[in-house]
Amino acid sequence: MSRRKDTVCPLTTQGFRLLSTTAALWFLLSPSVTWGQTGGSPSTDGPTIDLAPEHKDPGARPALSIGAGTTADPELVRGMTDQRFKSAEASASNTSIGGYGEVLVEGTAVGRDGEREWVADVARLVLFVAHSFNDRFRVYTELEVEHALSCASCPGGAELEQGYVDWRLLRDTLGLRAGLILVPIGIINQWHEPPVFHGVVRPRVDTVIIPSTWREIGIGVFGKPVEGLRYEAYAMTGLDPNGFSADGIRGGRQGGAFARANAWAGVGRIEVEPLLGFVIGASVYASDLGENGEFYTKSGERVDLSLPLIGWAADARWRRAGFEWRMLFAEWHLPESEAQMATYDASGNPLYPDARSPVPTLARGAYVEAAYDVLHPFGVSHQLLPFARLEHYNTQAAVPDGFAPNPTFSIRELTVGATYRPIQQIVVKADYQLRNRKLGYDETQLNFGVGFMY
Repeated sequence: MSRRKDTVCPLTTQGFRLLSTTAALWFLLSPSVTWGQTGGSPSTDGPTIDLAPEHKDPGARPALSIGAGTTADPELVRGMTDQRFKSAEASASNTSIGGYGEVLVEGTAVGRDGEREWVADVARLVLFVAHSFNDRFRVYTELEVEHALSCASCPGGAELEQGYVDWRLLRDTLGLRAGLILVPIGIINQWHEPPVFHGVVRPRVDTVIIPSTWREIGIGVFGKPVEGLRYEAYAMTGLDPNGFSADGIRGGRQGGAFARANAWAGVGRIEVEPLLGFVIGASVYASDLGENGEFYTKSGERVDLSLPLIGWAADARWRRAGFEWRMLFAEWHLPESEAQMATYDASGNPLYPDARSPVPTLARGAYVEAAYDVLHPFGVSHQLLPFARLEHYNTQAAVPDGFAPNPTFSIRELTVGATYRPIQQIVVKADYQLRNRKLGYDETQLNFGVGFMY
């Protein structure tokens, strides 16, 4: 019996001492763990973890903010980015996450007796993160998946829609921005969350003439020096002129992916808000894109071209007391497209073999839209807005000498429908579109969709 005690007791004592020593060291060397106490007595809630110094004493603030929070009608016309940063600053971590998305069903028929072809699509899903490091520095990113699937043989894609850093040099008056930035032209290119605009699909002028969504790598300034006045001005990577066609400039977008940066563009926008919820904006764009292209003679010699591109847009929008309306006009001038039409690729093949569809010297478009919330007089939170939009866009408004404009690119489009918002962040839409072309036939499109933002 004594021999058994001699072999067991020393081991038990040694294990107890080792356990006690480990526990003591853990408490001494772990200052980030403290016992919650009330009046000097240990709490029964157990240990709590200290926050980093900049996140201590958060009060009632959530650890992480979701979306832009509640938003009043007049604020929606100014875009959601500022609201997202305010939401981030209201959290303990100074971070806000959220996103938006839209699902749609489209049925298109060509001609009076054409059979309607239906397509269903998850047009896009976007996730954003806004973070304020302090009152001077902040960062904003957006990741987008289009058409649900992304692979080499899939119709969709995954891409970075925005990603930039802000340095607020003079608070709201003057800030410096650098990164992948939405080009500040028009309305939809910067503010395109589905509950913000009417119609299941975006206005055609904002996709054909202003190639939304359009973003480029850039650096510049922004600010709000006084209440009701906002501005942006950037130097941005220019378009790739080899992507231009009879459809206009849309094919020249580079999107920050190994973008040709031999030719840069200057872009600016200014907005004034003389009345609450009533915003007037103007944008300009100027560049000489020749250095971004690859053009050759028929014999294979490299050609240096001067290809200036000058564009401008004017817009206005108002959202208050149940009324919503907006209007926009935009045009692009490509005065040297005749020289571009005469170029070849490195193998001596014409870059633009179809003389019936030349790169234009002028492309333009405009629309006007109006809506009214028929539930507004009843004081309910739900919104039901019948709307109508009339558009005209023509990427062949003027063409180089020796070419004839292609009339199929001059289109008038009427859209009528309804937008239902049970809350500001969710929308259900339906509309009917009639496109009138100058070839003697029409296209009609019936659309249904649901969208959200948070």
